[in-house]
Amino acid sequence: MNSFLLEIGLEEVPASMIQPSIEQLSELVAKTFQQQNLSGQIEIFGTPRRFGLLVRNLPASQANRIEEIKGPPFEMAKDEKGHWKQAALGFAKKNGIDPEKLEVRDVSGKEYLYAIKHLMGRPTKEILETSIVEWIQALRFPKNMRWGFYRQRFVRPIRWLTCLWNSEVISVELEMVRSGNRSCGHRFLSKDFFTIDQADEYENNLRDQWVIPSPSKRRERIKEQIQGLERKYKWRVEIDSELLMEVTNLVEWPTAVVGSFEEAFLELPKEVLVTSMAVHQRYFPVYEKDGTNLLPYFVTIRNGNEHGLDTVRQGNERVIRARLSDARFFYQEDQKGALEDFEKKAANAIFFPERGSQQDRTERIQLITERFSKSLMLDQKEKDEAKKVAKLCKFDLQTLMVYEFPELQGIMGERYAKILGESKRVCRGIREHYLPGNAEDQLPQDPITWPVALADRIDLLSVAFSLGKIPTGAADPFALRRAAQGILQLILALKLPLSLNYLIDQSLRVLIDQQSLELDGSTIQEQVLEFLQQRQRYLLQDQYGFQTDLILALEKGNLVPASQLELGEQLMREFKNEALKKALDALQRPFNIWAKNSDVNLNVVNSENFRDDAEKELWDAAQQLTNDPQRSPNFVKLVISLESKIERFFDNVMVMDEDLSVRSNRLNICKQIHDWSLQYLDLRELHIQK
Repeated sequence: MNSFLLEIGLEEVPASMIQPSIEQLSELVAKTFQQQNLSGQIEIFGTPRRFGLLVRNLPASQANRIEEIKGPPFEMAKDEKGHWKQAALGFAKKNGIDPEKLEVRDVSGKEYLYAIKHLMGRPTKEILETSIVEWIQALRFPKNMRWGFYRQRFVRPIRWLTCLWNSEVISVELEMVRSGNRSCGHRFLSKDFFTIDQADEYENNLRDQWVIPSPSKRRERIKEQIQGLERKYKWRVEIDSELLMEVTNLVEWPTAVVGSFEEAFLELPKEVLVTSMAVHQRYFPVYEKDGTNLLPYFVTIRNGNEHGLDTVRQGNERVIRARLSDARFFYQEDQKGALEDFEKKAANAIFFPERGSQQDRTERIQLITERFSKSLMLDQKEKDEAKKVAKLCKFDLQTLMVYEFPELQGIMGERYAKILGESKRVCRGIREHYLPGNAEDQLPQDPITWPVALADRIDLLSVAFSLGKIPTGAADPFALRRAAQGILQLILALKLPLSLNYLIDQSLRVLIDQQSLELDGSTIQEQVLEFLQQRQRYLLQDQYGFQTDLILALEKGNLVPASQLELGEQLMREFKNEALKKALDALQRPFNIWAKNSDVNLNVVNSENFRDDAEKELWDAAQQLTNDPQRSPNFVKLVISLESKIERFFDNVMVMDEDLSVRSNRLNICKQIHDWSLQYLDLRELHIQK
């Protein structure tokens, strides 16, 4: 079996782009192999200076195969004299065979012409030669660059291209570079180019040049080194998975270095220290062995060997010392200000041009929070605390600390509010109103935070949409999709009894009143509603496993999202219940009849016009359903209880009776059941498998 090596040599690539890029390259190669009936084991490589892959156990060529192609009916193939007609001649010519070699086969009692083609497998190397440039040109990146006057766009300029079939160079050419068997080692530890003689020796060759090309092996090397330091010093080093991934893709030959800083900096909040180290400097924070308290040490990963580690350590210590000194200054200065000082700054900070300041935004969040608190049935004390959270939820955006460390918004708000003497519950709400930050994040647990978290996000959506800043494609500069997803996560997971239309309506009312705007509120409401419903559809399908038809059926009903989720889960559990299937099928009949006759003017139901007990029985049942204050919790039970009455009704009576008074009565019954079921879902969208 054979090996194939492809390496794309580059200038320094941003760490965040390496893993997605090599996975994308692997998918392109795998797709080609599938299309060409080739198989092999793909191993991907990626460092800041190279994307690559090695495919082992490739066959020398495709397997030979027989292709059978169905042609025109035999009756159209020859004329009365037995000569080939144009249909047969054209079919033979198209497939490159002699008409006399066409076969006749019986298919379901009818004879057809068949062309049998014996195809020789193409050499694998030939397939690779025609595919490599296509793979490279098919790679997509968030940002591309052009090198000099070349037309090729790529994440960074391509400096070299290594393509080997075993020990043989596969000759391909881009605008700026021709392929060869040479590669580059570590930028500082290795000399210029070196030769790779054999494809499957690629990884060993690069190791000799101080490069570990496999991200997974670099990651394990970093973890092993950190764990060794933990054992040596009896520490615990916090290894955040995202930080580990980033650091892995910043280096080619990782070496762990221990640094320290003055103990006096430990007086700063833990979050400030961790953010300074992990986010800004990509250091791993060090804790006491039990993981409780931070220690004045850090672990950084050097891109190189152990030579000159003291110099590297000292340089990193100078950097973190300067950054922590700044953080201490910001922390001390922020505490000198009163809440009024931050409010004045907020009045001069623009939220959105034409939509006021950050102070205006905070006032809107307070007003919306009051309305949502009432709808969520908070008691008076909770309403007051929710209002206080809303008042303080954004004040830390004007602090020096959050200006320098935006990742600490909410966290510093909680810290400073505690210093200002606010209650523990209010302080926690300032931090937690930002939750959830993503699909995997936790939710705020305190009810006083829920209306604030909703108000914050729906105000952002309303303001942005009122200015026409609607996300298109992948572009979403104001994180509106994240805000929409946060709203739906809160409503669905916490089962909050609020409708999307209500949220939008309240926020738009507050915005229009505050800013004295003349807006087409109904159009904006429709746009925001559709935007939120898109996220709801995604969550119901991706996180809760709902089928598309069920999602659409629930969406066209009149339940709030939390009740849609509850009913949907109930139906998902019961869909295999034959009694429910039968009941839903029966319910479709009166629903569909009224849907087709909804333009008919009906008279008031007159019991004297009932001709059969089945009519009165179904009418009484429909009346009870309409007056039932409980909805989704009883839906399945109620539908099943209706089934026999509906069947008896349709077995015994003709709805479209010639007597208009009788017909009106019966259509009225159908209308009552139609309107009741539409409170839950639109049955026309639901497809029940029988």
